[in-house]
Amino acid sequence: LDTHLVLQKPFYLPSHLIPLSSHFSGPRLPMGVVLMMSAIPTGMIGLVNTATGLAVIRFFIGVGGSTFVMAQYWTTRMFTKEWAGTANATVGGWGNLGGGVTQILVGSILFPLLKNAY
Repeated sequence: LDTHLVLQKPFYLPSHLIPLSSHFSGPRLPMGVVLMMSAIPTGMIGLVNTATGLAVIRFFIGVGGSTFVMAQYWTTRMFTKEWAGTANATVGGWGNLGGGVTQILVGSILFPLLKNAY
């Protein structure tokens, strides 16, 4: 079951080279490209019906993790050096909070609804 979590990391690590282009074009363009690249496998996850398919899709979704680096770079450039640390902490914290709220809502609201539907 945890194999799909392990397989997302090999693509996640090299994808951190993509934010280096932020220094030349700014963070908006590479971030948009990465989000579009990770949206395709994310949209296809509903078509998966085997463990191997899940592992392959999670491998390609791993590229979406590099958007955190670009968001931090973008936030650092938008704020003065006195406020950049606070802004980066807020951006990173809200991202983690959103993931946590999603986990709670899906686990406590969506799963019981689907359990009763089937």
